[in-house]
Amino acid sequence: KDGWSHSLQASCVEIYNENLRDLLCPSAESDAKNMRIQAAETFGVMNVSDLTLVTVQTVGDVERLMNMAERHRTVKGTDMNERSSRSHTVFQLRITGERTLKSGQKQTLYGSLSLVDLAGSERLDKSGATGDRLKETQAINKSLSALADVFTAISKKQGHIPFRNSKLTHILQPSLSGDGKALVLVAVSGDESNASESLCSLRFSGLVSQCELGKATKNVTTEG
Repeated sequence: KDGWSHSLQASCVEIYNENLRDLLCPSAESDAKNMRIQAAETFGVMNVSDLTLVTVQTVGDVERLMNMAERHRTVKGTDMNERSSRSHTVFQLRITGERTLKSGQKQTLYGSLSLVDLAGSERLDKSGATGDRLKETQAINKSLSALADVFTAISKKQGHIPFRNSKLTHILQPSLSGDGKALVLVAVSGDESNASESLCSLRFSGLVSQCELGKATKNVTTEG
């Protein structure tokens, strides 16, 4: 439309025990990578070193990558759930649009979409986590606490937002600042035995609802 052509690239990372793992490559290759969140941000996405980027063209392409990422994700059993997510995952689409104006100038439009699946917070007295499961629980709860701190700072319009306190909040910084927009879906249990966890989730969603992000703008460059 209007002379635009678009290209999309997808990536998926897992944040496990405050380490980044590439879910679009075999586990052995991912474990060998030294992945870091780099200082530079490129049009709505934090750059991550040694990250696999896959060009996609159809919904089917995206679904195949998401299924691959799900197979590579860290899942273990606890007393509460026989298949418990032990990490957060961030699936991102980088979108680039290009067109040539009548003047001969090249115009480029950049955008991104991030889909984030957060591991749920855990109470040790219920999950019975020990050893590696205990370490995972502590990392999950710490990063979720850091995310709550970010939302608290945003809701109070504080000058400093503590994005760098965890890998999760750091990688999500472009989505939660500037001209980013965010939608948070909170899942709660209707079972009475999970009332405490459901109440915590509702309080978290109440905190999120108090946040206001900046006005959406287009990321467009013109050259030539």
